[in-house]
Amino acid sequence: MNIKIEYVPTAKELVRASSLFAEKKPFLLFTVGFLNIFSGLFLLIFALKLVMAGLLPNEWLAAIGCALWLFGRRPFNEWLLYQKMKNSIVLSKPITIEISRNGVVWSGKGLRQGNMGWDQVKYVMEAKNGFVLPNTFTRFLWIPFRGFQSVQDIDELRKLMIEMKLVHRTFLKWEC
Repeated sequence: MNIKIEYVPTAKELVRASSLFAEKKPFLLFTVGFLNIFSGLFLLIFALKLVMAGLLPNEWLAAIGCALWLFGRRPFNEWLLYQKMKNSIVLSKPITIEISRNGVVWSGKGLRQGNMGWDQVKYVMEAKNGFVLPNTFTRFLWIPFRGFQSVQDIDELRKLMIEMKLVHRTFLKWEC
């Protein structure tokens, strides 16, 4: 069984895939969730205090900081990634990925050819429009559904992930 995927990456999808890769690592997921809870609680407390007695200038700054964390962190992070990504040498050049029972091989113009065995992959993240395959702590491979030749190939990859006993984490509301 060989699955061949060919696509031309865009800056937007690579930025969203990078954001998914970074945000959903187990430790960061826990840390960000923890900070979201505290920021939400503090923002609620500041809102109640605003209604009851008003806020001091330093409390306004703290409330704005909480709101920026909750509502602006990810868009700002993605904007920074986009600024870095828009000049990438891999954009607008075709990438070919071949998946088999032996592992994954990728190549493309501007992209260093590489491969990884299934023993190097601990988990796979599935977004609304593709897969993110982490191959190290700082690197991942983006595989969009639009690069597959058929829906059956996507199902074959899912079956292969089960066969290789990979943890399959789905984020179907996240679009890359």
